[in-house]
Amino acid sequence: MHRLLVCTLLTVSVASFGPMAELQAQSRYESNVKERNVNGQTVQSERDEQEALFNYYFRDQDLTFETKLENLQDAASVPSWRIPYSASIHPETAGGLSDTRAGGLGGRPASRANRPNRGGLLGLGLLQPRTDPADPDAARATLLGGPMVATGNSPLSRYDQAFNGGQNLSNEFEVQRIMTEQRGLIFRRTVSSSESWEGYCSGFTASTIRHPEPVRSVDAGNFGGTRGVVLSPSDIKALLTCIYNRTTDDSYLFLAPPSASDGGPNMGTFHLALANYIGKGGTPVGIDRTKGRVVWNNPVYAYKVDSIRDAGESNGIQFKELQTTITYSYYGHDGETQTDRESGDRVGNRKQSMSMRYVLALNADGEIVGGRAVTSAGHFLWIPLYAAQAQRDGSVAGNPYVDVKKVIAIARAASLPDVQEKFDKAVIGPMIDPTLEERRQPAAEEEDAEPAAPEA
Repeated sequence: MHRLLVCTLLTVSVASFGPMAELQAQSRYESNVKERNVNGQTVQSERDEQEALFNYYFRDQDLTFETKLENLQDAASVPSWRIPYSASIHPETAGGLSDTRAGGLGGRPASRANRPNRGGLLGLGLLQPRTDPADPDAARATLLGGPMVATGNSPLSRYDQAFNGGQNLSNEFEVQRIMTEQRGLIFRRTVSSSESWEGYCSGFTASTIRHPEPVRSVDAGNFGGTRGVVLSPSDIKALLTCIYNRTTDDSYLFLAPPSASDGGPNMGTFHLALANYIGKGGTPVGIDRTKGRVVWNNPVYAYKVDSIRDAGESNGIQFKELQTTITYSYYGHDGETQTDRESGDRVGNRKQSMSMRYVLALNADGEIVGGRAVTSAGHFLWIPLYAAQAQRDGSVAGNPYVDVKKVIAIARAASLPDVQEKFDKAVIGPMIDPTLEERRQPAAEEEDAEPAAPEA
């Protein structure tokens, strides 16, 4: 649903395959075992890279990457407790996660009646100058002269009430990011500056892969916030979506990058990713289902090879044509509970399927050495590793007034303990953005240092 640069900022480094690229594209398959030329440097093949990454991240489970087609499962699903729940993607044209929303898939109506202190002209949400123009963190002023406080019911207003001292910081950041003002003859109004498909599909996909469904309300006071501000499961789902919606270069992995000549994934790499991550690792993977500027991300949790047939042989390479169906969790409403409280199993998640035909190339040992799409298989496969903490200087994209650590802490408290324990053992990647520890260490070292002697 979302343009990649807007939805996730996933950065794509498309490899150049040298002078043979055109010939390979015209052949029956494209190799994923040839060394690649990336930015002028020769690097390992796409398959070797994926094998190394899988073996590294699943080393504690003693799993290794399988490349032989006959050893891969024809059908597999992640465990029921690991199936991603459905949640809202918070369309930006409806206000995203802010109080300016006007409804939409999974969104709650933006009733102005229960948010009297919206600030701005006649309460229409037009923002006034900051109370302290020199302080970028200072709250906006209302027409009554006081600081603009967060009194709304949107997820970000609830976060501001819980962890930003009631100041309208994260909510305002969202408004400024996606809204613009239009001036009329008499009044001004705020309107969306986003396109109809922009929203939080990547945050939905990543958060539901990495976290169990929040099913319990949490008092912010138990996590350093304002006591008495209780965040509901729907609030917490939305906040998880928020922190995972922007990425850095190392906060996710490409499992099947868009390296094929048709702009999609190499289908040999695609099939290996499905069968190893879902079939062997029992972990969902993200898919961008459409090529081009408009992107729809969803978490895939099952696949089935519907048919497979011999498709000939050439120069020692055997070809197999497959039709495969993948199943993914679809967008829904944050207020829907989809976890059985007794078993922890997923119940009632919205799901959809997508079928694709493609050719796999096998060498003499039966190993997958490439492939080619017959019908569209989307743009790429990926998996999140952690939620990156946004920075106010813009060096890391996202909402800088939302603390990743706090959101993850309340999300863990909101889940069923037994299910959270299973996730802790199964999810790959660091629990918290590792750069947060890197930033904390220098400060700690300064605190531990001996105080400087006073000048004479």
